[in-house]
Amino acid sequence: MSFFLVLPICACLAALLITPVTSAIARRYGWVDQPGLRKVHREPVAYLGGAAVMLAFLFAICAAPWLPAVRALEVPLDRQVIAIFVGGLLMFGVGLRDDLQHMGAMAKLLVQLAAAGLVVLSGVSIDGIWLSRPEEIDALGSLGNDVPRGTRIDFGVFGVPLTILWIVGATNALNIIDGLDSLASGLSLVACGAIAWVAFQEGHVAVGLMLIALMGSIGGFIPHNLHPARVFLGDAGSLSIGFILSSSAALVASGASTLSGFSIPLIALGIPILDTTFAMTRRVIEGRSVMSADRSHIHHRLIQLGFGQRRAVATLVGTSVAVTAVVIYGATRGDTAQLFALVAALLGLCALFSRSGAIRIRESLEAFRQVASSARSVSDEKHAVDELALAFREAETLEEWWRVVTKAGEILGFSELSMEGERRDGSPFQLRWEAVRSEANPSPSELFTRIEVPVSDRRKGAALVLRASASHDASTATLGRRLALFHPFLTLNGLERLSTGAREGAKGGPGAASTVS
Repeated sequence: MSFFLVLPICACLAALLITPVTSAIARRYGWVDQPGLRKVHREPVAYLGGAAVMLAFLFAICAAPWLPAVRALEVPLDRQVIAIFVGGLLMFGVGLRDDLQHMGAMAKLLVQLAAAGLVVLSGVSIDGIWLSRPEEIDALGSLGNDVPRGTRIDFGVFGVPLTILWIVGATNALNIIDGLDSLASGLSLVACGAIAWVAFQEGHVAVGLMLIALMGSIGGFIPHNLHPARVFLGDAGSLSIGFILSSSAALVASGASTLSGFSIPLIALGIPILDTTFAMTRRVIEGRSVMSADRSHIHHRLIQLGFGQRRAVATLVGTSVAVTAVVIYGATRGDTAQLFALVAALLGLCALFSRSGAIRIRESLEAFRQVASSARSVSDEKHAVDELALAFREAETLEEWWRVVTKAGEILGFSELSMEGERRDGSPFQLRWEAVRSEANPSPSELFTRIEVPVSDRRKGAALVLRASASHDASTATLGRRLALFHPFLTLNGLERLSTGAREGAKGGPGAASTVS
């Protein structure tokens, strides 16, 4: 079993030697990650750490057939392993392009889907999960197919899309959590060891060898990536490593006869997966885009709590080691122990996220309540304004028209409306309306946002303008939404709808404070 040491040691030594070279090249050509609002580092740091990892990985893979310890295994290469290897190289190319010259998110996603599809076409598909071992059937075979063979959850036609979702999701999760020095590489190291253990247990020797070679490459890179980092993995490293890990996990899970084939990879990659899941859920609840940036990832929260970078990374990587060890131990103790170990590990990870503040249930529920309330307000306002449009059809005088306008202003929360113009005889008129103020706040001491809305009129000359004011109590988004309703409302229902004499002798419209002169 010396291949457990020979292959990763070769990869580790290669990475130790190659990383300074790629780092120097990156600095020479200005391929560095500049500091930013969402970034923790304060000085430019070189990219191309991922290139060093992948070059060392390729060196180990190419050297493997020449190593006596590995050659003695006579490991055949199947199409699934080749597909994972090719997909990893494809992810490396996409990530390198993004590191050196920004690549659009949609373009990256399409390539990731194509690479995941390549792995699925090779025969990798998570069609179900065994919750307990299939029973040994030998002499009992004569009893027929009704003999119980264990408990299994079948995914059926959803197996392929779930496999693609797992590969793409886990790949991006590792990329997203690469926010502190050596965090992504440390978590990847743990995942490589855990998934390799499952692969050897399930008889996927080629996958196991590939993963321990990758493990050695990452191990040789980490000394250069410890805080303060001299080089980063970059997207080239995190995407390629994430893809190889997630695809290998899918392969061992697809053929696993026990729960460990699913539980161990899930927990080994649990921190980046849960971090991404919680972040996207939080953004949806708060009414933001799932792709919007923030500083609420678990590593950001630990830094905000006073953890230094080294302590935060040690906490996350140490937790990953602990929960992964729990599920591996459970896998050696039987089916029931596996299930309890999986539940315990998940609860432990959730406890870490909760204590760090990365899960803020109360704040998220309050944000969800506000979003839901805002959605109801939007619906109510639109419905009310649509009904007022019918009232415009019945308005025959300027007084009646102004009454409908002020009612719309009241519904949309405007504080004041005013408009001035000329009658057909040349005499001026002025229309003004103010909202009723509550007794708790009778004086208009707050600031106002003032806007002007053109009002269509069939006469030639200066265009009529309606001026509206809104209190700053309303958010900018709310004001924009209300203006988006009010503007077309007046555009479609201007004064040209009134009769010819409607503007002669207008007496003004009622309201909380409405005047005409």
